[in-house]
Amino acid sequence: MYRRTRRAVVTSLLVSSVVCGGAVVLAPAAGAAVPAASCTVTPGPNDTYVTISGEGFTGPRKLNDGESTVDLAIGPDGTFLVKRFQKNVDYTVLAVNEDQNFIFVNCKKVGTAATPKPENPQNTAPAQPGSRRDIAQGRAAGNQAGTAAAAKSCTTKPVADKSGQQHSDAYWQAWTQAANRSFNRACHTN
Repeated sequence: MYRRTRRAVVTSLLVSSVVCGGAVVLAPAAGAAVPAASCTVTPGPNDTYVTISGEGFTGPRKLNDGESTVDLAIGPDGTFLVKRFQKNVDYTVLAVNEDQNFIFVNCKKVGTAATPKPENPQNTAPAQPGSRRDIAQGRAAGNQAGTAAAAKSCTTKPVADKSGQQHSDAYWQAWTQAANRSFNRACHTN
């Protein structure tokens, strides 16, 4: 739905510029030294908003999110910076005048290592002994242990180290089954 709206906006801009007699300029003329324009969308902390930044633009410009279009404040150096709460949409920077370079530029989504997604505390907290989550954690740990043991040698099966943490019998049973299954699969044994 968003792509259709954006295509309709871009198509109407292109058609109107041709009907009005103007030439559509998608790239700079040969010999001109105009830098390429770019736009990026970066998630904010806790994934509550996105920051949209761009460079290499000439004003005036508009930002389109597939449903609405707003004016952008382009600085004298050709850059802009905007924060928006619509996170799961495709953003496009549109030219306002038909003689501008780069009629439209699709913004590229990028991640950031500075703001890692917070872990779900429900998944990191210890599970109740014997609960489904406790058994699932045992299976996951056993699967990793079996794969790691097989990578070292297919002659030595994985052995649980029960000295470090207190877990229920159900956890250790799930761990053993998953470790053996993972080890056998990796070593191609029955």
